[in-house]
Amino acid sequence: MKSKIICICILLVLLHSNCKKEEFQEEGDFFYLSNAGAKMPVWVKGNKDSGKFIIMLHGGPEGGSSQYYTIFPSHKRIEEQFTIVYWDQRMCGMSQGNPSMNDATLEQFTEDLDKLVALINYKYNNPELFLMGHSWGGALGTNYLLGHQNKIKGWIEIDGGHNWTTANAISRDSMIVYAERRIHLNDGKDYWQFALNWYISHEFVGINDNAHYSFIGKANGYDFNPASDSLQIPFTDLLFFSPVSTAYFFVPYKFSFLNNGLDLQNQINKITIPTLLCWGKHDRVFPVAIAYDTYSKLGTLDKDKYIHVFEISAHSPNYEQPIEFANEIIKFVNKY
Repeated sequence: MKSKIICICILLVLLHSNCKKEEFQEEGDFFYLSNAGAKMPVWVKGNKDSGKFIIMLHGGPEGGSSQYYTIFPSHKRIEEQFTIVYWDQRMCGMSQGNPSMNDATLEQFTEDLDKLVALINYKYNNPELFLMGHSWGGALGTNYLLGHQNKIKGWIEIDGGHNWTTANAISRDSMIVYAERRIHLNDGKDYWQFALNWYISHEFVGINDNAHYSFIGKANGYDFNPASDSLQIPFTDLLFFSPVSTAYFFVPYKFSFLNNGLDLQNQINKITIPTLLCWGKHDRVFPVAIAYDTYSKLGTLDKDKYIHVFEISAHSPNYEQPIEFANEIIKFVNKY
């Protein structure tokens, strides 16, 4: 084990010597939000003169970070128009401190977000604030809005997990159909028979069932077209020249608070602020049916709620279709 670690360190040094520093930490404002034992990095970058700030709520939460969104072409395009606040949540990404696992709750994450909103308002003279939540960030953003939507101008949810439990049930059914089709076509028959057997023996898919998410990845349910040019993002730059370091890959936390499920759909009618739902048509994590159901149940007036389905995306249209995604965000924020 020790020799493997040494080899990895040597490899990282060699890679580092061949990279050149670009914009990381050279632009914008970088500081920390401290709350309940956690010290959470915040990177504010973009067009501050616009007076419109978008708080990015990253996915995860295990292994999640907002820092990798900073190099997405879609986010760079949005930053030309507005400011984006990239925040690593407690026990995620490059967050520091010594937080207790007793504080790893949806309520604590929500309190942290409210502290961030207050901090951004204080530091930047009360800009117009929008929330943008991707995947798990959709759950966090939804829960925040149920109690604090008066502080936010608009809500953008990207393939969000605010009804994770229901989504997993729909996802399981879709994966069974997918596996049966692959078996019928004799395409990876042994693998998909193994997957089908797993689903037959698991009538309920939990939030932390890694096998399920592995099958989704194999079915291109995360990235619809992994060979797409839009997905060739320089993650080595992110590793060496940003707040994200090798520590990002060794996050020790496991969030058991999600084991009992998470479903906020029956409260979605309480959200009444302008809302834009962005969803990949081929998402197998949180299938697009969730987006349509959410749209119908939102309490937002019809004239102020929108749904945009990205035809060649799966779980992350913000990097699979960057230009189309950025244009939708810019149009929505400009309107409100």
